[in-house]
Amino acid sequence: MSAASFPVSLTMFASYLNCKTKYVLSKKEVPEPPAFFSQTAERILEAYRAKAAAALRMGANNVLLPFTSIPYTTEDPRQCICSVDCHAAVYNPRPGPHSSQLAAISFPKDQCTYLPLIYSPHERVTASDRIVLGFAALAVSEVTGRVPDLGWICHGELPRVKQVKLAIYLSQASRILDQIWGLESAEPPLVLNKHCSECDFQARCRERAISSDDLSLVSPLSEKERRKLNEKGVFTITQLSYGYRPRRRRRAKLTNVNSNKHPVRHDPKLKALAIKKAQIHVVGTPVIPTGGTPVYIDVEGIPDRDTYYLIGLRYKQDNEYMERSFWANDCKGEQEMWRECLLALRSIKEPRLVHYGSYEAKFLNKMQQRYRELSHGVDQPDVTFQSTINLASLLYARIYFPTYTNSLKEIARYLGFDWSQPGASGAKALYWRAEWELFHESSLKQMLIEYNLEDCRAAELVYEALQQLCTRREETTSFNLNSVDVGSLEVGFQRTFGKFASALPDFERINKAAYWDYQRSKVYVRSGNSNKRSGTNRGKWRCETTVPIDKEVRIENDKPSSCWNCGSATIWKGRNARTQVVIDLKFTTKGSKRHVVRYLYRTYRCGVCKAEKTFRPAPSKLGPGLCAYVVYLIIELRLSHHQVSDFLRTLFKINVKVHSIAQIKLSMAAKYEATYKSILHEIRTGALVHADETKGVVYGGGHYVWIFTNLKSVAYVYSPSRDASILEDVLKDFQGVLVSDFYGAYDSIGCAQQKCLIHSLRDINEDILKNPYNDELSQIASQFGSLLRRIVETVDRYGLKAWHLRKHKREAEAFLQQTRARDCRSEVALGLQKRLEKNVNKLFTFLDHDDVPWNNNNAEHAVRAFTRLRNVMVTSTANGTRDYATLLSIQQTLKYRGKSFLEFLRSGNVNLA
Repeated sequence: MSAASFPVSLTMFASYLNCKTKYVLSKKEVPEPPAFFSQTAERILEAYRAKAAAALRMGANNVLLPFTSIPYTTEDPRQCICSVDCHAAVYNPRPGPHSSQLAAISFPKDQCTYLPLIYSPHERVTASDRIVLGFAALAVSEVTGRVPDLGWICHGELPRVKQVKLAIYLSQASRILDQIWGLESAEPPLVLNKHCSECDFQARCRERAISSDDLSLVSPLSEKERRKLNEKGVFTITQLSYGYRPRRRRRAKLTNVNSNKHPVRHDPKLKALAIKKAQIHVVGTPVIPTGGTPVYIDVEGIPDRDTYYLIGLRYKQDNEYMERSFWANDCKGEQEMWRECLLALRSIKEPRLVHYGSYEAKFLNKMQQRYRELSHGVDQPDVTFQSTINLASLLYARIYFPTYTNSLKEIARYLGFDWSQPGASGAKALYWRAEWELFHESSLKQMLIEYNLEDCRAAELVYEALQQLCTRREETTSFNLNSVDVGSLEVGFQRTFGKFASALPDFERINKAAYWDYQRSKVYVRSGNSNKRSGTNRGKWRCETTVPIDKEVRIENDKPSSCWNCGSATIWKGRNARTQVVIDLKFTTKGSKRHVVRYLYRTYRCGVCKAEKTFRPAPSKLGPGLCAYVVYLIIELRLSHHQVSDFLRTLFKINVKVHSIAQIKLSMAAKYEATYKSILHEIRTGALVHADETKGVVYGGGHYVWIFTNLKSVAYVYSPSRDASILEDVLKDFQGVLVSDFYGAYDSIGCAQQKCLIHSLRDINEDILKNPYNDELSQIASQFGSLLRRIVETVDRYGLKAWHLRKHKREAEAFLQQTRARDCRSEVALGLQKRLEKNVNKLFTFLDHDDVPWNNNNAEHAVRAFTRLRNVMVTSTANGTRDYATLLSIQQTLKYRGKSFLEFLRSGNVNLA
């Protein structure tokens, strides 16, 4: 407990949970009137408390209560349980009179157990509500002398009481109290967050943030991202903008992609650049759908209850704007509101709904699911719902307005629109609706309807602006948009290669004369340089189109005794023999050489049915030795297809086209598919599996290759994503020990697991280097390092034998218990504590098993084999990556077993045993 402790009320505690700045400002000053949010929230809470308390006293059937409003006797007649309303609770750790209203209550300490009760008008109980309940329990314990282990939260429109176990939240509340007491009197660093939208200090904080050009103004930036930027010396939006560099041209996709899909992630640096230059930045050529009658729709609802109460429509009919509003008094009126909206849409010719954000899209889906009988009866709107226009998705990563966020309010205000109610927002609308439900004031209803229609008008303005930006037609709207195409921005760092952008015609001519091919074909030849003949006679090095025959094989005595079709004994032999030339490689003890064989064979015809057939299947023009050598060059020596083709042409004078190289790889992968599956089966049925994953190089990105290995075999498995489905397929019914890193997908496998401790060691080491003066982190790291060092010494002496390793179990469990019991305050130490606690049963599994490593180096070594091959692949298709994975699995497995990959391929055997 801090020496500078002071009384903290429940209201102040809740303010600190939402925002540290709000807590300090609430202590120092009162917000300038009108304090809309605080006053409205207080009125709503007081009305709800009165309503809920009345329901509790009445004991209504629809109120789910584990207790009554008066003490009730338990099985022990000497004990009773009472609820304590902690709305005005104050926790005062100092001795002396309490300022809390709880002190005025007489608590017979030896007879009753007093449990805290708080009220929340919201339907859902949040994590913050539970922590506040933990604080209330501390306040009750300070007065009664007993720490309750349970508490109650009364919440919802129909009051329901949720019972909460307080063990976790008591410690969290205590930790936050220490942070409050340790907070200096000075105002903490200003950080805008989600709570700002319903805070009375919003205008004040926003003004200061704008004046300081604070990074928290850019909403997509998370706290973690801001911290990383701060470590690089970036603290303002202007500084962030200087880090923007235009993206290089993306690799071609395997299939055509709609231009309105998100090609890249939202770039905060480009957003910062747009803000700094006060220009709209457009990426690529976004396309906005056209056709039909635009109908601008905005919906108001209560997300907490998953209900909707207001729909606004704005559309043009007969050159006049029409605005319609549909209101629901409660959840029972939602269906009628939706029915009236459908009828209005039915009267519009080819309506196309236009909205801003995903809230309306979710609303349309839910309405169709809830009221199917209404939707099925109206054919035209169903088509409209499938072709709605979400303006927010069109903006995302495509059009960057010079606004701090992509909210409708900010963009519409930038375009010159404003709302009649000052500071109108979605958060205010929720408070207006809550007040209307309590007091039913007609002015509040009218205010909500007007706000909803103004949102429709704002969406229309944004739609027109997007049309102008997408079509590049400035005459279509009444406002002038200052926009810039991101593709026109200079890319100085990409000037090394590529087309020379000449500023003058003479420069273009001079640059052309400096090309390598130009100099060798014109300049050096005319100057009489000796290089004029060297290497330029391409015909000299061209592969021979007709290679000399080394051996001729004639197929005899293959005449069939009867027709293979009708059974006739009359068989005619073909007049001329057919030939097939097979180019192969012959390996000897002294090396390898080209070996060309010409096969001669006959065709036969039935004298009755005239059917023709040859009884020697036409062999491939490329022999098995050559195919084996090609795969060896691709997989073992990691040569590209072009390099393999050049290699064969230069060394053996064999002309094999690049597409033929790909076909060889494809056919060999198909041949060894059964071998590949046997490797997977062997790994799945073994006692140990190391697993890891890495990115693939499939067109378009986002693809992965998973690696599964044990001490004898390696398998590479292609996957279009990084989700856990591939693990469930490959490791189905696996009963051994899985060694992996800390990626969460591995937790879905129901088997014994060992996490890679060297990963933990590297992460802890990096944290210590970044936080050298963090004593909490240093203590945990020191204990972990000392424990792991002793274990490694045992492994070095005795190997991975459980008989010797089990002696470390007691100290490992003691380390984990001590770490779990620590009261960590710093964020980095708390993160490490949570990580160790989450994986408490997966850190020292190897102590109970023989031959189970404490690290994942086997998988990482196999990953490096694929990454070296990936650098040669550069790019591939999904099927091509599967072929690479099949052949590389066999090559690495043979390498683990000390066998030659080339000899295995030449043998033609498909069995690794």
